[in-house]
Amino acid sequence: MNHRNLTSTGASGGKSSAPLNAFVNGQGRGSGAESAGAVGPNPCDQEDYCCICMDKIQRKKTLDKCQHSFCRECIDSAFQVKSCCPVCMTLYGNLTGTQPRNGQMTVTRQPFGLPGYEGHGTIIINYSFSDGIQEPEHPSPGVSYRGTFREAYLPDSEEGNKVLRLLQRAFQQRLVFTVGTSATTGRSNTVIWNDIHHKTSSHGGPQCFGYPDPGYLLRVQEELRMKGITEEGVSESAGRVQ
Repeated sequence: MNHRNLTSTGASGGKSSAPLNAFVNGQGRGSGAESAGAVGPNPCDQEDYCCICMDKIQRKKTLDKCQHSFCRECIDSAFQVKSCCPVCMTLYGNLTGTQPRNGQMTVTRQPFGLPGYEGHGTIIINYSFSDGIQEPEHPSPGVSYRGTFREAYLPDSEEGNKVLRLLQRAFQQRLVFTVGTSATTGRSNTVIWNDIHHKTSSHGGPQCFGYPDPGYLLRVQEELRMKGITEEGVSESAGRVQ
């Protein structure tokens, strides 16, 4: 079933696709979005309410990880669009992105420390993508895209190595990059970052995408978690991570 069929009937008899549109655009309650001026209890917290069709639950289905419940037809159809809970965005299954398949991720280590992590060495990640042709999941299938080379930095600490393992897993699942329009150059049909922030400078602080930035390692782990990349998931597939 196409997600456009998941609409709800309002008091006036008109159809509204707002709940599913918010879900598809990543605006579930777990995404950090807030409703200005919202008061009173959230209807999605009611046990017999389906927040997809905005009506009483029919043929109840409860998700095993987060325990949120929906109409069976509603959640089965929603999962065809995006396999995560529309309420809390908990991911079910492995998410595969649209990162070009010709990319390489290499890791080297240097003895110098990053600002804020002077007692540790530095992990240097190099990403490289050659030019290629867009596939069906890209904005312009059959059209060429421009590749890229990016360098990023992590502290060679316990927490930094944890983030490295998560990034390696995200790269395997084609989640780190995508094809689109560069926010920096305005150039279209090029390989760009895909909402997992990296430190592309060793110095200069957050304004220069560098260090020191005490909250960065926690923030990037949360960005990875929203894409289903967690330490538990990496541990389960450790044999496949190089």
